[in-house]
Amino acid sequence: MAEKKISYTTRDFQSIRQELVTFVQTYYPDLIQNVNDASVFSVLLDLNAAVTDNLQFHIDRSIQETVLQYAQQKSSIYNIARTYGLKIPGLRPSVAVVDFSITVPALGDAEDLRYCGVLRAGSQVIGAGQIFETVNDVDFTSPLNAEGYPNRVKIPNFDANNNLINYTIVKRETVVNGITKVFKRTITGSDAKPFLELFLPEKNVLGVTSVLLKDGVSYSNVPTSQEFLGTTDRWYEVYALAEDRVFVPDTSKPADQPGLKVGKYIQTNTRFITEYTPESFLKLTFGGGNTSADEQLRDFARNGINLDLSKYQNNFSLGSTLKPNSTLFIQYRIGGGLATNLGVNVINQIGTISFFVNGPSQSVNQNVQQSLQCNNVTAAIGGADRPSLEEVRNYVGFNFSAQKRAVTINDYQSILRTMPSQYGAPAKVAVFEQDNKIVVKLLSYDTNGALTNIVSNTLISNIANYLSNYRMINDYISVQTADVIDLSLDISVVLNSTQSQGAVVSSIINKVTAFFSPTQIEMGETIYISELRRILQSENGVLSVADISVYNKVGGQYSSSETSMSYSDATTKKIQLNEETLYAEPTQIYQIRFPAKDIIVRTKNLTTVNIS
Repeated sequence: MAEKKISYTTRDFQSIRQELVTFVQTYYPDLIQNVNDASVFSVLLDLNAAVTDNLQFHIDRSIQETVLQYAQQKSSIYNIARTYGLKIPGLRPSVAVVDFSITVPALGDAEDLRYCGVLRAGSQVIGAGQIFETVNDVDFTSPLNAEGYPNRVKIPNFDANNNLINYTIVKRETVVNGITKVFKRTITGSDAKPFLELFLPEKNVLGVTSVLLKDGVSYSNVPTSQEFLGTTDRWYEVYALAEDRVFVPDTSKPADQPGLKVGKYIQTNTRFITEYTPESFLKLTFGGGNTSADEQLRDFARNGINLDLSKYQNNFSLGSTLKPNSTLFIQYRIGGGLATNLGVNVINQIGTISFFVNGPSQSVNQNVQQSLQCNNVTAAIGGADRPSLEEVRNYVGFNFSAQKRAVTINDYQSILRTMPSQYGAPAKVAVFEQDNKIVVKLLSYDTNGALTNIVSNTLISNIANYLSNYRMINDYISVQTADVIDLSLDISVVLNSTQSQGAVVSSIINKVTAFFSPTQIEMGETIYISELRRILQSENGVLSVADISVYNKVGGQYSSSETSMSYSDATTKKIQLNEETLYAEPTQIYQIRFPAKDIIVRTKNLTTVNIS
């Protein structure tokens, strides 16, 4: 007798049911004669076919979620990213340059340096409801900033008789959006286990700045900012728990430039890693408690035996576990996002600060402290939301091939996207090779959410420094701004007279705005006007799209960049489309900066004609 089986290729309900019917009629013809819809057997066939169909669907979906190209669930894409070693960034904060000013008394014909205090790092300033913090100490006695560049201006103030009365001291410093907080956790015996995971309570965490583990559980106050900056009881964040070397300031060696610190690598077992969950929480994972060969060697040495165990055994340290009966303090920052991008002269309120003025007169000290003012001289830019699932999907492939080193152009782009959030992030980035140099082109968002080539110098410097650690020895990196091509559209459509013209026009403007949204277009991406025509044609009430004209807006409120395509009218800068296509150079991107006024819709109504 032939082997009893049904086709494995049938996967839908009807095909499976028919296979079951054929199977029964072939092998059990005398048992079942009636398979019509009114029979009881038909119910059993339907139930079996439905269950099999559902199982086939869930098997397909399960397999689909394991493939990067086809996965749809956020948790699946995050798990794939983690498998391939990609650390997905969270919200990113905006960065601005702020002028801090104080008024100090004169001492002879100069300012009295005794009253030029120090505004500590982490002091807060406010603008448009957004809180920013100083990155470094603002030392009003020093003419240089923390990076060694001149940033102080002294303005003498005179009375009506032209007598010198005081000085206004202005320091130009960088501030970053966000608020510093501290999470406290008592470590019990049950917590002292390998790979302990802790979750910070907020969803808008920018990153962890410092972690301390102190002996004992009776702490009513959090450690000071200086303790968080120190090395005592310190735990260090690493990319992977297998890494046991971290780069820290070397306080034993003087720097050759004011404000700079000498760095060195140290070996440590007190380390942890961080990652964002699909639910947008930040998770910390501490060490596995494996004992390294060096630690075992110390135990041998205490007994008078010198032995290098690494020569005789393979040992693998994944960091230390937390100690029981201790207290963990996690210093972290929250904030960031696209909404933190602000305009000039907006950040002008003093928030919670730590400002030390130690002159001989307490009343003068208070007057100097109360005179502190601030104002941002550059727009706060660089803030960005979490990467979309499609962005994460693309980053995974780049990151896997890069393996934490920049070998190809795609490696640089992947590494750049993993830059820690407290240093800002570009809105758009393009990386390419030109004249044997690695050129990185950047754009930021302005206060209205439009793309701009006005990029913070701090952001440019941060990116250059960050990439320098991953570049090949013969690579030269140049970080520059890219070109934004501002457009206006003139659209002629024929409408059905039975539809509300205002509602249809409003819907057309919304669809065009979404089509040209900066979040949907990448650097150098080609724009297909034919696709836009198809989208508008499918709008309810639109009978036909007669014409779509595209113009390049230049100067004034718009970017000074021009498209590389030809103009059909040089006066109006009407772009001559090539097969209804807008082509862009790798360093260009198209956008409609002001959709409300730069999307013009001209309408004609088609009335019903009776033919007798």
